Amino acid sequence: MNASDPVLPTVTGSTLRPGAKVRLDGHGHAWIAPPSLAPEVVPALTDERTLVEGLALFGRAAKPSRAAMLDCQAPGSGRDAAALARIASKSNVAIAALTGFQFSRAYPKGLRPWTTIDGALAAFTRELEGGFREAPMARAAALLAAFAGEPEEGDPCWEAVIESCKRTGSLLVVRTEGGDGVEDLVTWLRSRDVPLERLYLLDVDRRDDVGLHRELAQAGALLGFASSLRPDAGNASEPFTLLERLLEEGLARSVAVGLGLQSPEQWRAAGPSAKAVGPATLVTVVEERLRGHGATDEDVEALLGGTLLERAARPEVSFAARHR
Repeated sequence: MNASDPVLPTVTGSTLRPGAKVRLDGHGHAWIAPPSLAPEVVPALTDERTLVEGLALFGRAAKPSRAAMLDCQAPGSGRDAAALARIASKSNVAIAALTGFQFSRAYPKGLRPWTTIDGALAAFTRELEGGFREAPMARAAALLAAFAGEPEEGDPCWEAVIESCKRTGSLLVVRTEGGDGVEDLVTWLRSRDVPLERLYLLDVDRRDDVGLHRELAQAGALLGFASSLRPDAGNASEPFTLLERLLEEGLARSVAVGLGLQSPEQWRAAGPSAKAVGPATLVTVVEERLRGHGATDEDVEALLGGTLLERAARPEVSFAARHR
């Protein structure tokens, strides 16, 4: 491998390479420490023992593949890359973390910490190309943005992630409000020259619309499925139905699967069997269900990490170059 080959950086400073056998939770939350004065909408997820045990179980269930997680928390809203590095090392599960921004409600007094485009752009780019504010030895894997249902022209955080995505080639992970307004989002980003192959949409699977998902996939976006797979997510249809219909249409490489677990209760909850607990459910329930439906080995590899790893990987930057 050359130093310029694309990789996915993790919070410990190690990397994952496209083509590696992984079971990558594409919508994870492995640590959330809500900031003070934030509205009570962000659950605390800081019981280190529970988190390490849950991740270690995931690691054992994933073998012979490597267990990994994309942690979808943003700076200032509960992310702690140093804590993530600690539990990743203890559990031997690779964790990739993000820079960017969450919904305003996740911040103290509902106010994001960046009020100018230049300030937000500098913060996001520094974490992508240099290192995390709280863990300078490792860099962010991708950008996170929160979409409330309408394009936010002129918003400093949105303007910054768009520019940072184009400058660095980073994957743009967008958390949606159940997919509301996602058609307008795609049109807006396309008008801003954001390559839709760099777009990863979370929670759009709450919209049980095969046609919509087909159009998004054909446009180039990667679709993050989590809520439509969990029986406790208040789905309008039977869990897995939407994903199974997309598989029948040959769209496995346009979907990345995660669990979206973000509370202690969800991490401790057992599934249909005693071994299905927390993030291990990605293997013990989701993978088993997919194989039972007739998904091929290639489909499973793509859905459970292969495609997301390919899309998110960027050329490595040496530590010396990052910290000159």
